[in-house]
Amino acid sequence: MKIRLLTLLAVLAVFASSAAWAQKDFARSGPASPPVIDASEDTIVSYLGGEPAPVPGALDADDSTYNRVLTGCGGLSGVGTAVSWDTVTITNNSPGTASFVVFTSDVGSATCATIDTFLTAYTTTFNPAAPLTNCAAADDDLGVGNCSQIAFSIPVGETRVVVVTSFGNGALFPYQVNFTGTTPVELLHFSVDSN
Repeated sequence: MKIRLLTLLAVLAVFASSAAWAQKDFARSGPASPPVIDASEDTIVSYLGGEPAPVPGALDADDSTYNRVLTGCGGLSGVGTAVSWDTVTITNNSPGTASFVVFTSDVGSATCATIDTFLTAYTTTFNPAAPLTNCAAADDDLGVGNCSQIAFSIPVGETRVVVVTSFGNGALFPYQVNFTGTTPVELLHFSVDSN
C-alpha cells in the first residue's frame, strides 16, 4: 500500500511540474462578454521626460469587469471573460517621442511573488465593450513569476492607455506598474561655423 501511495504521489508531482499543468488561455468564440461598468481607477501620467514614478494600484471589488484580449491582441480570452481592470493613461507632453517598457510587480518589489497580472496597451483610447479596438500590445507572463511586460512608443502629443488586469476571473490584489525608458534628446537647431 505504501509503495502504491508513493508511486501515485510521484506521478502527481511530475504532472504538477509539467507544462500540462501550466496556466493556459484559449480564444473565445463569439462576441465579447458584456462589460460591467463600476468604478475602475484611472491614473493619469503627463509625461514630460525622464522615468515616471511607479504607479501602485489594486484590482478590487469595486472595479469594472470586461472580456480581456489574448497575448498579442490576437482575439478575446476564454479564461479572462470578466476580469477586473484599472488603467494608466499616459500622454506624451515631452519634446520627443517617448519609448517605454511597462511592467508589473508586487507593490514595493521588482517581482510578482503573489500576483498574476495581464497588461494591454491601447493607442488613443480603451473601450471595454470593444476590447480589440486600438489594441497595440498585450502580455501575460514575462518569465519573472507572473509579472507582465509590454513595450511601446508614444509620439509627441499622443496618448496610450495601459490596462492592468488579472489573467483569470475573480482575482483581486494590489499591484505596481513600473516604467523604464526615456525620451531621446531632440536636435532643435544646428549651425556650422565656416571659419
